[in-house]
Amino acid sequence: MKTDLILDDVSSLSVIVNSKVGQLRDDSYSRINELEKWLNGILNQTEDESKIKKNRCEICYSKENRSNLQGHHVAGRKHDYRQITACIPCHDILSLQQKVWDVRWLNYNVSENLRNAFFLLGLRDLLMLKAKKTGISQCEMLAYSLTEGISEYLKRDSND
Repeated sequence: MKTDLILDDVSSLSVIVNSKVGQLRDDSYSRINELEKWLNGILNQTEDESKIKKNRCEICYSKENRSNLQGHHVAGRKHDYRQITACIPCHDILSLQQKVWDVRWLNYNVSENLRNAFFLLGLRDLLMLKAKKTGISQCEMLAYSLTEGISEYLKRDSND
């Protein structure tokens, strides 16, 4: 009788734990799908689409008065037209981060390798800030995974 009770408890615990694991998996997939859609929207953005301001910050999701939302060029204005909508505090952080990038970021008419490196640097910064502001750990993991690509583009440009 006591053994049956223990088995029932283990079985009940197993159901609860596996249910929570399944829910965590579903939540992770959902966040990853949202993140993928957002990033592909930036990657495939047309120049006309880049000029359309969203009604909230794409980093922290704050819904601001439209006059408090700004366009942030992912790779810097002189290197790429693609941008996101950011609230003033998020935009200020992202713009400050760009100022400490590779010094070649200050130049106009850089190579395609450098433009790609700067775009990936911008994405990395967006993802790191989004992770910090929202707690979405997948953003931080993806940001770190971009480091190799950034290094490769910077290295290619140095070799040319």
